[in-house]
Amino acid sequence: MIKTILKISFALILLALPVSVSAAEAPAEPAESNVESVAASVEISVSRNSIRVLNAQGQTLELYSVTGARIKAVKITAGDETVTFNVPRGCYIVKIGDFVRKVNLV
Repeated sequence: MIKTILKISFALILLALPVSVSAAEAPAEPAESNVESVAASVEISVSRNSIRVLNAQGQTLELYSVTGARIKAVKITAGDETVTFNVPRGCYIVKIGDFVRKVNLV
């Protein structure tokens, strides 16, 4: 009986205590860097075993298996370039700078 009274008293004391909540001001968003703007403008399209890359001139296209093994790396020299891969059909990961996408080559 005394334990029950103590538990109830303790719960009432906890409920009576003032609670102060303060929200920290969120930091301002950083200015968009050049890398982010380049990654946002990169576009790819897939046709069979070819990948067409737009707006990635001077960057390196890396093709990875879904297990993370790098299969091939190709330097993109033009603003609109098509790269053909001689790989078995399946899912792969394409990385160009900060731009990363899953593709299905058939």
